Amino acid sequence: MVSGFRLVSVTLALNLALVTLVGPLADTLGVTGLRWSVVAIAVSLALGFALLSHNSELYVDGVWHFGFLVFLLSIGVHTIVGTGLTSGDATATEITVVWLFAVVAVLVAFKETVREQLRA
Repeated sequence: MVSGFRLVSVTLALNLALVTLVGPLADTLGVTGLRWSVVAIAVSLALGFALLSHNSELYVDGVWHFGFLVFLLSIGVHTIVGTGLTSGDATATEITVVWLFAVVAVLVAFKETVREQLRA
């Protein structure tokens, strides 16, 4: 059984990773932020539930580290590359590519830890 507190924590951590994708995409595509926020929370909740169902002993602090590193890396790459994420000038493709790069980079950097956590 999945603990409610652990599920909320994992959901918030995953949502932190998604915030640099969802918010800027909503601005770029002209969609209301509230609708995208609800979708991001729903996706984070479903993914968190799946992760905790697969491994009930999941290291929740590791998920927070993942979310925080994706958040920082994606903002940093946007700043270094000059795509204008913070000023709202980035295109949807730039936002998505930089976010995917950040996710893959964090997963590759911690691949052994990720493997250990995904083994039930």
